[in-house]
Amino acid sequence: MNTKPKILVVDDDRSICKLMSSILEMESYPFRVVTSGEEARRAMEEEQFDILVSDIYLGDDSGLQLLERMKNVNADAEVVIMTAHGSMETAVHAVHNGAFDYVSKPFVVDEMLGILRRIEEKFKLVQGTSVGAELVETLPNTEIIGATPKMVDIYKKVAKIARIEAPVLVVGESGCGKELVARALHANSPRAAAPFIVINCGALTETLLESELYGHERGSFTGATGSRKGLLESAGGGTVFLDEITETSLAFQVKLLRVIQEREIRRVGSNETVQVDIRLIGATNRDLREMVRTNRFREDLFHRLNVFTIALPPLRERTADIPLLASYFLKMFTEKHGKVVRLSAEAIEAMKQYSWPGNVRELKNTLERVITFNDTGVIQADELEFGEDDAPTVSAAAPSGGPAATGSLDQMEKDHIIKVLKETGGNKKKAAEILGIERRTLYNKAKRLGIDFGAI
Repeated sequence: MNTKPKILVVDDDRSICKLMSSILEMESYPFRVVTSGEEARRAMEEEQFDILVSDIYLGDDSGLQLLERMKNVNADAEVVIMTAHGSMETAVHAVHNGAFDYVSKPFVVDEMLGILRRIEEKFKLVQGTSVGAELVETLPNTEIIGATPKMVDIYKKVAKIARIEAPVLVVGESGCGKELVARALHANSPRAAAPFIVINCGALTETLLESELYGHERGSFTGATGSRKGLLESAGGGTVFLDEITETSLAFQVKLLRVIQEREIRRVGSNETVQVDIRLIGATNRDLREMVRTNRFREDLFHRLNVFTIALPPLRERTADIPLLASYFLKMFTEKHGKVVRLSAEAIEAMKQYSWPGNVRELKNTLERVITFNDTGVIQADELEFGEDDAPTVSAAAPSGGPAATGSLDQMEKDHIIKVLKETGGNKKKAAEILGIERRTLYNKAKRLGIDFGAI
């Protein structure tokens, strides 16, 4: 927009109309002022406006109805709602219906001018932005997004492995999309019509995990008032995804090995075995070979799971996919919140420079947070709330699977957890929610990584 935006003002209070006329004339905005909803609709038919400034109550008419009308005739127009009877309800209605801002009367002149200038700046920014939702024409059935060679290799592996019955091990850092890969394997397998069961092994005590997976008989433990099928039985011809499988004990791993080898289980408190027809997919963000070497994971179970392995790359190793991922999430949140937002070229570049310790999950959460609070329609780099202090330095990668690589990943995970704990004031429940894990998993990770909650 090379000229100043054209503004339509609607208010049945003539003093407000006079004030707005003075403000707009002083700032050289082209404008038209009317005093009723009927006049406003007629004005919209006769001219095209870029901004509507309207009172919310106009006798028999409503500023929200005019907002809808304005959006219908010019989808790119912005609307400012004024009211002398401000309330939470009217503010929520105005914002949810697509208003750019909501102003209580009597307003301060500088406040109104500030809003109009922000809208004007938004119009200028939109012309120069590089990424919106248009990169992805439709939302795919999975959030596995990427066109880099590493991701294309993942797609090929999923396609080849999906129809094979053998167990699969999916490895990668937290937030890379291990469950999404497991779901893709299931969806493209002959088992697609059967259940897909997800179990987070780090979220349950060993007793609860065994009961959940294998089921139990009445009286087998306190509270077992009846017999109950476990998830392995309930999966009936489907797929079971065991996330954070490395959080299980060696004793539990023995029982899991029997499930894979014999395809049978024994309910807690029962002497009888039950045949199960499932495909098992395990996932971890840890180095299983190192865990086997240090006797923290059974070697025989590792070899059973490691028939086929899919290793997901961290986001920092495929930064060329960030614009596509961002476009996907922008489209998702547009459909979810009804709010169209774009990313400036500077924001995209900043996202490519950031190390993303939380990977795709962190990217998604970051975009949803900034979209919620953005009121210009264009996300700038300084809105992303990260920088050098937030981004752990990634050292030169050691050979894949080697001890140096494991150590650097553990340190990165430890630093990120400590950072989140500090941001939440040591609130472990809130920290676990931000990290996207169960609180029990947070305790397990803290123990493994040597994090002292009391020192934070």
